[in-house]
Amino acid sequence: MKLVCCAAVVLMFACSSAAPPAPAPVPAPVPASPVKETSAAALVDHSGDSTETAVAVPKDAPNEGIDWVNNWIYDHYGRFRRKSWGLAQQQGRHYKVVTFELPDHSEHTAYFDITELWEAWTPPPAPPAPPTPPTPPPGY
Repeated sequence: MKLVCCAAVVLMFACSSAAPPAPAPVPAPVPASPVKETSAAALVDHSGDSTETAVAVPKDAPNEGIDWVNNWIYDHYGRFRRKSWGLAQQQGRHYKVVTFELPDHSEHTAYFDITELWEAWTPPPAPPAPPTPPTPPPGY
C-alpha cells in the first residue's frame, strides 16, 4: 500500500510539473485593403445625360415609345412638363432628345436611344383606293 501511495504521489508531481502545451501560432494580421472612397457626385445616376449614356427604348414599346419615355422621366424625376423634343442621329444611332421642366422650374434634358425602335418601324399600309364611279353608257 505504501508503494501504491508513493507511486500516486510521484505520478501527481510528474503530471503537474510537465510544461503546458505551446499555444498555436497566431497568423500575422493581413493588412486591410484601403477602402476606396467614392464621392457623392460619382453615385449620381447619369443615365440619359448624353448620347453616350442614352437610355435604350425597347423596340416593342407601344405608341412609338412615347409612353415609355414619359414613364421613364416620371420614374426618375417625378412630375414634369415637356418643353421640347427632337430627333438626332450620331454615328449611325438614332436618339430622341427631350427637354422638360420640373415643378421647381429647373430644366433637364434626357437622351433616349431609339435605334431599335427606329429600325423596327414599318409604315402603315396605304388606305384602299376609293371605288371608281361607273362609266355612263356610250351616247348618254
